[in-house]
Amino acid sequence: MDGDGRIVLTGELTIRTIEAAHARLRERLAQRADLEIDATGATQVDVSFIQLLLAARRSAAAAGTAVALAAPAAGALRDALIRGGFLSPVAGHSSADDAWWLQPARMS
Repeated sequence: MDGDGRIVLTGELTIRTIEAAHARLRERLAQRADLEIDATGATQVDVSFIQLLLAARRSAAAAGTAVALAAPAAGALRDALIRGGFLSPVAGHSSADDAWWLQPARMS
């Protein structure tokens, strides 16, 4: 369930379902407030969802707000990030961009 400043996305987050996820994110980003995304209930993730998250992050930054994950990427999301080359599967070999995926939200 979505809450104030938070959106919960669960289940399959792939090219087949990305349009619905995009619509929900677009609606929340239009409010011009910081947004926390909870994808811990994702059962399947592909690169289209990763691209959507990256685009949401950039759009929020351009509007002077922030988007953060509610929890560090795990499960299906983390697996997709590694498969797509967005995260290193080797501990200690992370990039500066990895922090966004792996740090819990710090929204006020």
